[in-house]
Amino acid sequence: MSFQFWSSLAADPNLAADPKSPFWDRMILDDARVTLQDIQDQLASLLDDRDESREDRVDDFLDWLDDNDIHFARPQETSEKIKGTKDDDVITLTSWKTEKIDGKKGDDLVQLGDEFWDSDLTIDGSKIILTDRWTGRETVLKSVEQIEIGGHVYEVDALKDALSDGDVPVMFSDGLARVKVNTTDTTPSVIWDQVVQSLVAETQPGPTNAACIYSMLHTAIYDAFAAHDAQAMRVSIDPDGDNIEFRDAAPKSIEAAMHHAGYTLLSQLFPNHQAQLDTLMWTRLDLRPNEIDTPEAIIGRDAAQDVLRLRLEERAGLKVDYSPANPNPDSVSVIDAWTPEYLGNHTGPEVQTFLTPEFSLLKPFSLPVNDAGSTDFEAFRPPAPEPFFQEGFADAQLDIAARTITLSSPAVVGGISYGAGDTIPVTRDLVGDVINPEFIAQAQHLIDVSANLSPQDRAVAEFWEDGPGTSYPPGTMMTLAQFVSARDGHDYATDAQLFLAMGNAMLDAAIAAWDAKVVFEYARPVQVIRDLGELGLIGEPGVDELTGEEGFVIAAFGGYDPDTGESLGTRTILVENFVTYQDPKGGYSPPFAEYVSGHSTFSGAAAAVLTTFSGDTTLGASTILPASGSSFDPTFPTTSMTLSWADFETAAQEAGMSRIYGGIHFQDGNSAGLDLGETAGSLAVDLAEQFATGTASDLDRPYVDWMIG
Repeated sequence: MSFQFWSSLAADPNLAADPKSPFWDRMILDDARVTLQDIQDQLASLLDDRDESREDRVDDFLDWLDDNDIHFARPQETSEKIKGTKDDDVITLTSWKTEKIDGKKGDDLVQLGDEFWDSDLTIDGSKIILTDRWTGRETVLKSVEQIEIGGHVYEVDALKDALSDGDVPVMFSDGLARVKVNTTDTTPSVIWDQVVQSLVAETQPGPTNAACIYSMLHTAIYDAFAAHDAQAMRVSIDPDGDNIEFRDAAPKSIEAAMHHAGYTLLSQLFPNHQAQLDTLMWTRLDLRPNEIDTPEAIIGRDAAQDVLRLRLEERAGLKVDYSPANPNPDSVSVIDAWTPEYLGNHTGPEVQTFLTPEFSLLKPFSLPVNDAGSTDFEAFRPPAPEPFFQEGFADAQLDIAARTITLSSPAVVGGISYGAGDTIPVTRDLVGDVINPEFIAQAQHLIDVSANLSPQDRAVAEFWEDGPGTSYPPGTMMTLAQFVSARDGHDYATDAQLFLAMGNAMLDAAIAAWDAKVVFEYARPVQVIRDLGELGLIGEPGVDELTGEEGFVIAAFGGYDPDTGESLGTRTILVENFVTYQDPKGGYSPPFAEYVSGHSTFSGAAAAVLTTFSGDTTLGASTILPASGSSFDPTFPTTSMTLSWADFETAAQEAGMSRIYGGIHFQDGNSAGLDLGETAGSLAVDLAEQFATGTASDLDRPYVDWMIG
């Protein structure tokens, strides 16, 4: 039991009788001479005793409760079995107290409330089993036709069909149930990965910070495993600490240590969720969260604290002096540089800030380092993206509002010679001489994609969006590791290595991608396309069919009906009115530069790790987008759609292409990101294997300078 809970009880003893207390327990007073006030007074006295540790004071209180015949007991819960009575029954579940639902004729719709948000689904014959990630509680749905998850209705038969081949897990795009794990032997790595993804989805730390959290969590869990293994090496150690090892532990003890590592680390990172984490330990895992003197608790806590100390101290000292080339959204001076967008309704005054520009300064897990101990980005940084100006004119000055260019070098355009310093109007005659045609071509490619989005393309953009309310792109990739664990029947040792590689591949992918984003500071497509339209370098003269405005027009996605939210499909619109498919409600592009695509980098890294670790390319996963299940367009799709991925590479490629379909990235940003991710993933899985087999050296540890300094 957590010290936080006991401290709260001192202030309000009635907390113990609250069914929403950390572990759903009620205080039973067998001796009428003892009151809740007596309990409060006793606890307050112990809390004031500063001569003992917190843990000792809690233990003293527990002893006092025993001496006074006071014990904690879980309240009796009534198993409720609900039978459907009509073909069109709608049953709404809001509590885990309901354990069984039996539809009369299979025509019932079961709606899941918020209580079921952090649950996983298993299908066993005609039954759907919902399992709470925090408590392990199960709710069984039998003979129902539909199930509503996160506002989306899924046909049960479609779910069963998707699962009919070899117990294949299904991932859901709404974030409620990301993966179905068909096993009772879920490993510590999988359990804590599910938990941390739920916490990330709720707290929204951003994709880079999420990647760092996944890395810390799975490094700590792996290190707790390695402390017991005769061969494996820990990744993070404290040179001044005990670095405890326990080689002869039973598997149950090893798993307990891994659980304590996950619990300790997440308790530090998510203190507002302490009660939930305590519940998980007590109720689902049958472990004492406040344990201090068992080898399992000592090793797990030591592993977590070493990782936390190293990484959090590092993060606290990281700062960069960054300011965008185009700080004002209303005044773009460098067309190929990132420009922050207005927040809210695009009218200001608040604008975006570049998310974590300092992130590339973090110590990587396996990316190469130079002699100075810094990441050697020159060894793998991708080539620069397409510039607006041709070689030799990089210093020319563009004035978009005036539609002029002030030359930095002499030029001959249309047979006319111009000198350095001359100001000339922007025309299409400059393309090929002064203006880079490839810069315009990539914008035209994105417009063509926008004009020809198929239902499949739209579904891909939907599933891989991974925006607010999700565990972000690195979380989706971690889910693929959960999938592989369930599919291949991994034990705790196998998953310790796999998730060490995956978590740190996500970290290194973020470091590599954010280096490119800050160094190249490349413009987002929506900005580029609109600016090219204002300059008259793209589109043809015409009239916007939605607004009636005259100017240069293109055939492209027309946005969404403001009244119904329905997609307007392909329309003839002004280039300056271009919107992305992934911008349905007037939102904004991600708050950082375009090049390279983070989605692509994360997915490329995951594909490399999982392919190498699995020994083959086979994935075999799928997801279902139910009818009218779109978060962008309430009418899409008209019927349920299934996305499937035969292999890891296919999934990675599709994740990358989703950003093209969504209008968020250029193709070069996608391609370079996939390549960069493959590099990061390959290095991470190789180094993880070296740690697991004891063939790594002390110099391979990310914090070797700290450890020997």
